[in-house]
Amino acid sequence: MMRKLFAVAAASALTLAMSTTAFAAAWKQDKTGQWRYMTSDSTWLTSTTTPDGYQVDVNGYWNGQPSTKAAQQASGNAQDQGESAVSQYKVNGNRIFKITEASLDEASNSYKIKADLFDTAFKTNDEIKAIKKGDTVELPGVGKLTAENNAGRGVLRASNTPKKDGTTPKESGYSVRLTDAAGNHYMLSAQRLRKVNADSSTSEVILRPVATGIELTLPTYRSSQRVNGTSHYSSTKKMIENKMMFEATLKGSEIVELKDTVYNYDTTTTPVYSADAGHGHLANKNEY
Repeated sequence: MMRKLFAVAAASALTLAMSTTAFAAAWKQDKTGQWRYMTSDSTWLTSTTTPDGYQVDVNGYWNGQPSTKAAQQASGNAQDQGESAVSQYKVNGNRIFKITEASLDEASNSYKIKADLFDTAFKTNDEIKAIKKGDTVELPGVGKLTAENNAGRGVLRASNTPKKDGTTPKESGYSVRLTDAAGNHYMLSAQRLRKVNADSSTSEVILRPVATGIELTLPTYRSSQRVNGTSHYSSTKKMIENKMMFEATLKGSEIVELKDTVYNYDTTTTPVYSADAGHGHLANKNEY
């Protein structure tokens, strides 16, 4: 009951925020009633945090939760409090864990997990903005790539509509095309790295490897949240047994909130996903 009331309160808060002048030019409801942060009449932000602090999924839909900025102000940035297991690692985007080992304790009260940590982003927007045609760009887990063009502003960017104080929002959404020695092409943005094979037959989103062997504890009664952006859903038990990927909120090394992730599923029409690698598939024709 409390969770339902919280969701209603969050939706009410977002509706109120979106009705103000500050957000009216960016947020828009589609015909299903879901909210997207529009950057033009036909493009929107995806898989990121909007300038006003809300989370949107791979399809650009708000996840129903309050603004992260408001939550951080209210809780003193609770996301980082006590996260000794991962706080030492810098992550530019979202943290994605991939289970490598898991065992149930004798009392069946919790799982002991070892996981690899990945980042949805390889570089910051400012770092990408500085890339010029012909530059060599080395990405962890991928290798050396060559820039095919100067970094430019893509459709994933903040609105240029002046704020109330007359200033213009900081530019964002730079991206650059890269290629490797095998002729594979990549699109690098501050949100993700997408690879397109040399024959353009398959496309995949690659995650940045950050750390391995992170030890976590997952109480058996923890329920996993449904992933946004797909029709799929994995229970906690299924995620453990299949050594899947997940997002998590931690208290020390204990997982206090577990969320399924789109990277567990092939959402393209080409079934080439490898469950053993730090990558997955996303399909959003409006992205680049």
